Amino acid sequence: MKRMILLLAIITLQHTCSNIDTLQSVAEQYCKGTDPRQVAEFREGIRELNYDLIGESEVWAGLVIKINQWE
Repeated sequence: MKRMILLLAIITLQHTCSNIDTLQSVAEQYCKGTDPRQVAEFREGIRELNYDLIGESEVWAGLVIKINQWE
């Protein structure tokens, strides 16, 4: 029996928001899943990671936010 080892690493990306970006649209762009619940969870993960910048508000043009992804 062969065993496979799967290695994952979390990487942090930076995204500069445009005037048409929303937190939802950014999550849809970077989330690897398509299920609405996955995207919603990913969106809230972005909010949590950047809470010191955006709190409960939306993103704005020129704002640079961090996004974590598994690779």
